[in-house]
Amino acid sequence: MTAERRRARPGRAATFFLALLFGAAIWGAWLGWDRQYYLDPGSGTMQGPYRPAQVVGCGLTFLLVTAALASRWRPVAVALGTTAGFWLVWTVDAASQDPTGLFLVGSMMLMVGLVPGSALAALVGYALGSRADRRPG
Repeated sequence: MTAERRRARPGRAATFFLALLFGAAIWGAWLGWDRQYYLDPGSGTMQGPYRPAQVVGCGLTFLLVTAALASRWRPVAVALGTTAGFWLVWTVDAASQDPTGLFLVGSMMLMVGLVPGSALAALVGYALGSRADRRPG
């Protein structure tokens, strides 16, 4: 790692907090604005609250942003921060709309997907960032 890169990286706590904000922002950008159930014309059943394109776009954005941040910042703090930020806002939003308490099941399932996804994305981002640092130039 170059001396310039080491100096440019925020500390662990700052990295975690910034990544947490990115995770929350990703949720807001993709899932926070349209949570209405809709009638699926193919099956004739109610679907939602998210449309498939929202979920796919959100997932890809989450992975790409986590990898990009981890390529320049501390990858463990990035993975933890993006996961915590996304999970926290999703859980708070779901809790505010679910009087049954079943949102807790969704929250746990979300965490089961976020942890390995963010870890893998951070690992890939870190590897790509390290490789770029080693290139002459």
